Amino acid sequence: MALLTDRLDAAALAAELDETGFVCIENAIEPAWIARAQAYVHRLVEQKGKRYFALNWLSRNQGTPPQELTDDPQMRRLLTRLAQIGCPKAKLDEEIYTGLRVVAGRTGDEKSLLYHYDKHVITALAPILIPEGPKRRAGELVVFPNRRDYRRFTLFNIVEKAIVQSSWYRNRVTRKLAAGDLPNIKYLKPGNLYLFWGYRTYHANFPVASDAVRATMLLHYGDPHPSSVILKANTVRQNRDERRIAQEA
Repeated sequence: MALLTDRLDAAALAAELDETGFVCIENAIEPAWIARAQAYVHRLVEQKGKRYFALNWLSRNQGTPPQELTDDPQMRRLLTRLAQIGCPKAKLDEEIYTGLRVVAGRTGDEKSLLYHYDKHVITALAPILIPEGPKRRAGELVVFPNRRDYRRFTLFNIVEKAIVQSSWYRNRVTRKLAAGDLPNIKYLKPGNLYLFWGYRTYHANFPVASDAVRATMLLHYGDPHPSSVILKANTVRQNRDERRIAQEA
């Protein structure tokens, strides 16, 4: 089992998410899993070079760290219950959508501070490699939690995301970030598990120094718009684009 925390109270966590928007479960992931995951990422970086890449559905590869964490019974129970509480109408698929994000080298700057809303109800973030470095150059997470409710109409959701995920809007948000430590900026630590309402939380990450590597595993669950053909097509396109980026030398 990858998780060390047993019998997590999903109802209490959901209440905390509603109140604060962000939860850190300290020392939730066993050190042995972290070590395996770090070695796994280092091998990928050796293969692909020190640059940005994103890989989805690695949990389908049996015997890998992504598969171990995703299929952990505690993780599945936790995400299922949180998705049910967070959005009772959400569709709960058999698979948990997973992604590995690696930010490294100069190309990492292009994939940083890209504020967005996730497509799923709940997001769990497991840091694997978090570099030390100057503030705002160490891949810190930036969150604006619970900024919106679930949208009844898919078209409204699409238009809203097109606006707030545009370059001019993202740049505006970044410019307004005050200097110094802010409650919106989260410093991540391998071994901890971080939770937030992905669909409702506007978030991004700061860049990393060109000689550093930041790697996180993301688990998303609960589809608030299961019948949307447009969103499904967009997901297919995004997955295709990310596969292309990952395969580029």
